[in-house]
Amino acid sequence: MLQNCVKWFMQKKQLFAFVVAACFYVVLFACMYLNQSLENNNFVKQNYPLKLLPGYVIPPSESLDPFSAYYGLIYKDKYGQPTRMAGIYKSEKCNFTWKQYFPLITSSIKKYKIKNTARNPEAFTWNTSTVILGTNVKKFQVGDTLVAHLQAKDRSNRNKTFGGDYFRARLIRKAPDGALTDGIACDIKDHLNGSYTLQVPLLMAGTFTLEVKLVLSLEGIAGLIDFTSMQNHKGHNYSAKLQTKEIVECNVDLNIYNGYENKLMCDYGNPRNGETWFCNLPPSGKCSPITWVVINYQFKQPPYSDKAQFPKRYGTLAEIVGSGIQINVSNGMEHNESNTFHASSPSVYLHQGNWIRTSDLKMIKSKQDFRMCLDHKQVYMFGDSTIRQFFHNLANRFSLNVSGPDNSKLWQQPKTARSKDDNSNITLYYRAHGPPLRNPGPPSSRPYISDSIDGIRVVEQGQVYVFFNIGVHLLDYETSLYVRRLLGIKEAIIRHHKSFPNTKFIVRGMNVVESMEEWLILRYETLLREIFKNMSNVFYLNLWDLTTVIPLNDYHPKGSVLEKEVLLLLNLICKI
Repeated sequence: MLQNCVKWFMQKKQLFAFVVAACFYVVLFACMYLNQSLENNNFVKQNYPLKLLPGYVIPPSESLDPFSAYYGLIYKDKYGQPTRMAGIYKSEKCNFTWKQYFPLITSSIKKYKIKNTARNPEAFTWNTSTVILGTNVKKFQVGDTLVAHLQAKDRSNRNKTFGGDYFRARLIRKAPDGALTDGIACDIKDHLNGSYTLQVPLLMAGTFTLEVKLVLSLEGIAGLIDFTSMQNHKGHNYSAKLQTKEIVECNVDLNIYNGYENKLMCDYGNPRNGETWFCNLPPSGKCSPITWVVINYQFKQPPYSDKAQFPKRYGTLAEIVGSGIQINVSNGMEHNESNTFHASSPSVYLHQGNWIRTSDLKMIKSKQDFRMCLDHKQVYMFGDSTIRQFFHNLANRFSLNVSGPDNSKLWQQPKTARSKDDNSNITLYYRAHGPPLRNPGPPSSRPYISDSIDGIRVVEQGQVYVFFNIGVHLLDYETSLYVRRLLGIKEAIIRHHKSFPNTKFIVRGMNVVESMEEWLILRYETLLREIFKNMSNVFYLNLWDLTTVIPLNDYHPKGSVLEKEVLLLLNLICKI
């Protein structure tokens, strides 16, 4: 039997040699093709030597195919891999101090802790606060500025002597059927002595109502700051299933709590951009790859249970005394492009059911105009489920073909949308952002935005747009985590612009969400603006003024609000 096998092999050895040689050349040419593709990308060539790439690269059939949902996602396979064996991890503090952008809050909290050492709730700011117009006249003209005075008071109706409270105000008009037709966000200045000045430009004629809410007192803000002073949020427990079938607890930094200081951990951080992710060492003592991540909520455990008492303790989202003042605005100076707006003017306002940008009155509305504008453009969309809402809205609006893994349960799976015909060439790509992402799924479904930016293949200069956001999933963490993530994205933008300076980046601002966490959202909104301001070819989509006029009761804008936000995005893309 053995002799027959040897005899047969000797007869066919030329065929075997040919097959082996053919396989060798196929592999060789595939590697040459991939390397050439990467070398053609000047950014990758200049910033990441090829010798570092093989551990990250996915097949060219996926990463270089514009029809693939993984187009440009060259770092997919590295996520969830242990980067070093278990060991004590010493977290590094971020040098950026978020409080430098909130000097009023910082000084006011110091005064509060001195004046109310007992933390007596009777001295907390309450809806007994009052607002009155700056003049007895209730008739105004278009072009005037409405000024009102706000005095913060406590539960005992005593004037507060320090500032820092978070009030929100809007000037609105409703139709007879109750529908909101017109509205302008108001600017509020804190004088740090318990008094505030409210200003709003009068851009339309009609009868308007001034509404003012105490969203959260300074005392409540101090509580939220304390609550989010830890990097690993105890209300959220992330569990990872490993290749060994073991399940372990994970988070951004498990060493923040004393209980973890002496435990060994597995490091699943991203060595490219320095982002951290850790899991407890499993019983086997082996740090094997993560195959799946699940988030569990522990709302009944402290400190989350304490946070649930905020509305009762701090009186959140309460209209204050004097809210509901009506004023009449008559036609005066016509609103036109030559008007000079007050420095505190909102970026957008609602007029007859339509949003108007104060910086550009010629808003595009035609679907055909938008289609022409987006023709031959690639729009990369990176972020959470609200960015995914934009992706699907645009795909439906322009009847694009959507491809990619099934995301009926895993919304963060990558997606690609392309035109169905040759009459236009619109391409959209969606990618989620990195952990902590509050949705189950494999590590490959949550790439870091900085990695996704690094993976972009620019086809035509000036025809690539990157639209991104991040914030809500990091809301309850210590703020340095958010800042570090934004700075990583900023560095990726700078790297990208060295080779492709004409790529346009659009930062999606945060939405006002009526909840006890609204101030946390405002904090991130402020940091988002500060970190990305004054950058070349980086633009900001301000949604704060829009959702001040129409506050949301959900993190996901729906119906007409989502439509209005998408129209603002399309107008921005078409004008930059």
